[in-house]
Amino acid sequence: MNATFAHISVSKNVLYAQAGGPTAVINASAAGVIERCQQNPQTFGQVFAAINGIKGVLEEELVDVSNLSQATLDCLKSQPGAAFEACRFDLDPVEDNPQQYQRVLEVFKTYDIGYFFYNGGNGSMVTAQKVSDYCSEHGHPVICIGIAKTIDNDLALSHCSPGFGSAAKYLATSLLEATLDLYSMHNTSTRFFALEAMGRNAGWLALAGGLIKTQMPDVPLIILPAERPFIREAFLQKVRSYFATHGYCTCIVSEGLTDENGDYISIENVEHTHLKDYTQLGGVAHSIAKIVANEFGCKTHSAVPDYLQRAASHIVSQTDWQIAYEAGQAAVQAALNHEHGVLPVVEKTGDSPFTWRFKNIELFAVADLEYRVPDAFLSADGMDISEAGLDYLLPLIQGERPLPFENGLPALKPLQFGRIPKQLARYTAVK
Repeated sequence: MNATFAHISVSKNVLYAQAGGPTAVINASAAGVIERCQQNPQTFGQVFAAINGIKGVLEEELVDVSNLSQATLDCLKSQPGAAFEACRFDLDPVEDNPQQYQRVLEVFKTYDIGYFFYNGGNGSMVTAQKVSDYCSEHGHPVICIGIAKTIDNDLALSHCSPGFGSAAKYLATSLLEATLDLYSMHNTSTRFFALEAMGRNAGWLALAGGLIKTQMPDVPLIILPAERPFIREAFLQKVRSYFATHGYCTCIVSEGLTDENGDYISIENVEHTHLKDYTQLGGVAHSIAKIVANEFGCKTHSAVPDYLQRAASHIVSQTDWQIAYEAGQAAVQAALNHEHGVLPVVEKTGDSPFTWRFKNIELFAVADLEYRVPDAFLSADGMDISEAGLDYLLPLIQGERPLPFENGLPALKPLQFGRIPKQLARYTAVK
């Protein structure tokens, strides 16, 4: 629950951690946190970052980022991936594994952590709240603030999710370029191309493919978002129509596309853990292309950008980067205001130009909610984007942040942070 912790003393230490799949701008949020903490030494003492998220907290894998140089921070702001190595690791329910929470409390006490910033998706917010509440209930108050990130754009109660705009820009650019290639060859070669976008339950990234209509208004495009079931005959009829009018068809499809029974069209793998199974999706674009090839006897191609769409720092949206950076700063400001158990989310304040501000909502308010593509953003048949959808997406992809190049490639390399010496007994976190 949102609360005020005015009794937390000044100069308590800070712990920042990253969770879940990275975005191209997640490290901009990290830089926003670190820089704002550096600007307020009267409130924040040492600033630590956990390596591998909450797993790194449990295993005491920490680095001191209190005095990062401006040069390092500038590199951090453009670094793809999670610079502090995000994890896919969930804490067990406290009643099933109280030792995990006792260990986190021990780490927090040892390092005098009074502020915990967790940079992740909806599920990560639950972890952050549980950790903070446990520590506070056991005599060690911790102000806990969430920092949003996800390329899926499924964060409820926020106008958009930091990270989505850049992934949308990359996918739309890639689909535009591939479609021009397809157009140039369709008379004697490939007639259908399918691009697979991430999105288990939310089709925002597939919807982003519709942005190519700003450059090619009459493009023969089919969008298959996760929100609508795949109806084979309706899909084939649309492909048939485009073949008749244009000679070719391009398609973007959500990895989480399901059939009319709610079953995924394609599953890559199932990972088993002691608590639950995790379904890894993938391959739906190939499945869709194969359906077209078998039906029409034509050559088809498909592509799965997978990690590319969330790691494309060379084509980051300046707007998205700014939102991500400000998300980190807004989290620290919430801590300065002695707020606890909150997540700063984006609230749109203007259309022309697109402007925004951050407002704080309770962490638990978003934990089990999912923002999905509304019907108004799709055509009546659910296989195209509407003007309202384009109006929503366009502001989020505006602007570019050029990278420095060396030897013909972006000047990118893993950032190295020396871990601090451990003070506690060895602990191994089991997934």
